[in-house]
Order: sequence, then structure tokens, then C-alpha cells
Amino acid sequence: MTYTFKLSRRIARLRAPLFASLVLGLAGCNTTDSLSPDGSAPPEAAAPDPTFSTSFAGGIPFGTFAQPNTEFGARYNGAMENIWPDVLLSELADIKSRGGRVVLMFAGSEQFYKDADGHFSMSMWKARVDRFKGVNFSAYVNDGTIVAHYLIDEPHDPYNWNGQPIPPSTLEEMAKYSKSIWPSMATVVREAPHYLNTWSGTYQYLDAAWAQYLSRMGDANEYIRYNVSEAQKKGLALIVGLNFMKGGDPNGTTMTATELQNFGSALLSSSYPCAFISYQWNSSYLSNTAIKSAMDVLRGKAQNRSTKSCHAGAASTTPDPTPSPTPSPTPTVTAHPFAYGLNQTPLEAYSARWTGSVYKADPSSLARWLGRADSAKMKVIVTLAPAGRSINADGTFSLTKWKAQVDAYRSLSLDRYITSKALYLHNLVDQPSCAACWGGKAIPWETVEQMAQYSKSIWPGLATTARVAPSKLAAATFHWNYLDAGWAEYNTKLGDLRTYLSAESAQAKNEGLGLIAGLNLLDASGYNTPGMTASQIKEYGTILAGNASVCALVGRSYDATYLNQTGISQALDSVGTVAKRRTSASCVVS
Repeated sequence: MTYTFKLSRRIARLRAPLFASLVLGLAGCNTTDSLSPDGSAPPEAAAPDPTFSTSFAGGIPFGTFAQPNTEFGARYNGAMENIWPDVLLSELADIKSRGGRVVLMFAGSEQFYKDADGHFSMSMWKARVDRFKGVNFSAYVNDGTIVAHYLIDEPHDPYNWNGQPIPPSTLEEMAKYSKSIWPSMATVVREAPHYLNTWSGTYQYLDAAWAQYLSRMGDANEYIRYNVSEAQKKGLALIVGLNFMKGGDPNGTTMTATELQNFGSALLSSSYPCAFISYQWNSSYLSNTAIKSAMDVLRGKAQNRSTKSCHAGAASTTPDPTPSPTPSPTPTVTAHPFAYGLNQTPLEAYSARWTGSVYKADPSSLARWLGRADSAKMKVIVTLAPAGRSINADGTFSLTKWKAQVDAYRSLSLDRYITSKALYLHNLVDQPSCAACWGGKAIPWETVEQMAQYSKSIWPGLATTARVAPSKLAAATFHWNYLDAGWAEYNTKLGDLRTYLSAESAQAKNEGLGLIAGLNLLDASGYNTPGMTASQIKEYGTILAGNASVCALVGRSYDATYLNQTGISQALDSVGTVAKRRTSASCVVS
């Protein structure tokens, strides 16, 4: 979760279904998993309510993680659940009586199958699964009430496993173990197909991958096309869903009703997925009238789909008959343009209009974004380690956790994009000198240099930068050997632009650093102030784009509402014309 969400670290919540049994969503951070024998005994079960439908309505299962049994019915007919072995049969009977189908996780919270070093333990995982060996639920597998066995959550993420991601070959071993006990039950991991494709072997026991969409992953239509294509490469079925609690606009807000309906409709436009399960049940969010209406629209689309199994053999081997995306216009810029663009430009806007951008990456989609950038001849500055997942409990920076985030990209083939300059710079960290941003303790300059060195140890040809002005980097008591460029972002509070630029250029030169320039488009005079006017953009942008010491120019940030204001887009395009006339400048000082 690049900023992906952590299912296994959410606060455990107590469900109160009709059977009054103890049922959990995936357990929260460092909490005791109530599915384990050391938890309190579950209450006695009650009889099922006879007022609900006793048959599945058709289509593909549609619902959420940790969904109460009482919600199966007209709006939701699917879910992902983690149920106590002692009440599994009664719970399944209740779910079936309500027309529901579920993906089941048996192992529970990841804390119960980590060894002393925090790494994944196959033997401990098997012990967790073995708790269900004595429960005969085969009838619910055969009639489709059980969609699949959810083996594990986000095996690719080194943060989960103390720096050691679980390789796809091990996931196949886990699936094989599951099939040795329950041969007819499909197996799935909550992992995007791309990571599963990094293994050269053939999946004989793993049946399905999982693609969970967030807004920052780019165009939803392209996202589903890509993930279907990747799943087909390995002959895997595919479960899809939304992170509606933190997958809204690129800042990770809750999805609006419009976003929910549009993103979900895009995922359901493909006939390939076998289930649509979203993260996660939240009664407050889901009780909103507009949200309920959007969910009803999506339920209708899911129900109108042909019912299909999540077994790999049931996955279609032919591509969806969806129209091919409209190709981007052929760029008219040079092969190595001056990098000019906006921070967090959505993937669908990667085109000849821009020659650069800044992107907060995700391992499952980085190659796709870089491929699009390459075709549009854009240079992208990429942030690999999100700040929120590189901190200690007290909010201070953790180099160890930062390295773990970066390590998630080691297995990707990025050399071609580094060579073509589509992957232009590795943005190591934002505002390291801001103590308030890092739990009251600024990141030492020595640590920033260590970060740059670590990046170069993996990708020697990839230039490094940090979003901090050269005048601040000059405070370091050593020579910068591994950090390549500083970053001077202008707002009017900093005074005359030409004076500011001259001073930062001189500091960058003295430190042997390249210089990225920026404009704070949305806060012209500092935090929480009105955005820049069209005339300001044109004036300031022209100065920065035309300055020979500047190696890239980035506006912060892409905002559709702002861009639609009168004159703003035209002003940005005017600056773009100046930038495209520029000779490409390297951010690495030789």
C-alpha cells in the first residue's frame, strides 16, 4: 500500500450477526486475534431469520470486508470474512439463507504467522489454517457459498514482513497446502497480478489475484484493463474492489458517491472479475443516502454479470471485448525534453501536453505509469517511499522503514525507463528539514545522504533528489556525493522571484547540485492562501522555464477544479511552449 491500506493492521471490530457469534475483520496492529484458541469462547448461535432469501441472486458476489450478516440481501450479496472455526458452519448457513457468498480467511492476523524476526513463517501459517481441518464445510464449497480461501494479505509489502516480501513461489506453496486439505476450494491472495507475474513458474494451485482500486492509481478503466491482462498472463482469476474509505481523490479521502459509482462501474465494465469485494464495512459511511444509491447501481451491474467461479480454470483466456484506449497524440517534443509538468498528474493526462510530472509510486503499477510516460516522452520524478509509512510510532523518521518501502521495487525491471529518462529522478523525501513534519525532529542531512546512497546502490544510473531548497542543503557539513539535486519551490512570500532564483542557483552550484524549480500553484503566498492567477503562472513559469540552471520545473499540484478556472490552462500551456524550446538540462552535476 504505497499508500495502500493495511487490512491486517486495522482495529479489530466485533460483529454481532444474527448468530451472535464472535466474528472479526482482519485484526488490527499488535492486537490479539480473537480467532485464536486463547480468545474467549463464542456465544451460542441462534436460529436463522427465515425472512431473507435462501438463494444467491446471480451475477458475481458484491459486498465488503467485515460485513455484518444482517446486510446480506438486496444491496450486498458478497463479503470477505474471518470466522471462528467453532461457528463457521452456523455462520455459513446464515449467510447462505440470506443469499450471500463469502471469501474466507482462515489464518487471521499476520502477527500469528511471523517468526521472531518478523518474517513470514510457513509452519505458523499452516498451524493457523489447520484449526479448520475438523470442520466439514464441503457442502458450502460445492454450492458456491464459499467463493475462495483468502490465503494472505499483501505478501509483496516488505513493511508487513520486516523487510522480506513473501515470494510468489511461496504463495503457490500456500495454495498447494490449502488444496491438499480442501481440493475443491479456490485460493486467492490479496495481491495484484503484476507481482504474481514476477515469478517465472506456473501456478497450479493458486487460483486468483486481487486488484483493489484507489483513485491515485490512475484511470479506473485503464486500471482494470491492465490488471485483467496481467491476470490472464498467468491464467489467474481476478477479484476486484474499491478502497472506498481511503481511495478517493489522490489525497486518500473517502470516495464520494460519484467516485464510488464511476470507479466501480469501470471495474464492472470488464466481464473478467469473479467477485467485487471492497474495503471495508463502515456503517456511518455506507448509511449515507447518496452512497447507498451508488452501491445499488453497482449491485445492479454486478448482478447483471454472468455468474462465474474464482477457480483459475474458469477464468476467460480471451481478452474482454472492451474498446482499446485512444492512443495518446504523437509527441512533438524532442527525445530528451526539458521536464515540465504538474505534481500528481493523473495517468490519463500523460500526453504531449506535458514533458514531466511527479508521481507517488505503487509497486503494482509503477511499470505501467512509466510505460505511459515513455510513450509520451515524459520525464517523471518518482517518490517510492511515502512519508506516512516511513515513520516511527512517535512520528520521527525511520531510515529502516524507508528502506523497506524502497526495497519493494527491487524486483521490478526499471533499467529501460532509467535509460530513457522516463524514470528521471528518485525523490527520496519531502521537506526533511521541517521538524514539525517529522515528529518534532528534522531528518539529519547525513541521513538524507545515506538515503541517496542506498538508492544508488540499487539503481546506480538513477539520479536522486529531495524536496528541499539548496540553501538549506548548504547547511550540511560534508560534500554531497550521492544526492544529485535540490528543489526550490517558489511562492510570493519568498520575495522577488529573480532574486530568489539567483540565490538558490548559486547555492546549488556551490554544493555541486542540480536544481529543480517549482511553483506552488494552489497556495500562491504560502500555506492556505489563494492559488496563483493566470498572469502569475505565465510570468513566474516563463522565468523558471527559461533559466539555464533549472533542470526541471514542477507545478504543485494537479487539481481539475483549479485547472478549469479561466486562463489557468492557457497560462500553463504558454509556459510549456517555453519549456519545450529548452535544451534538456541534466539534474546531475558532473
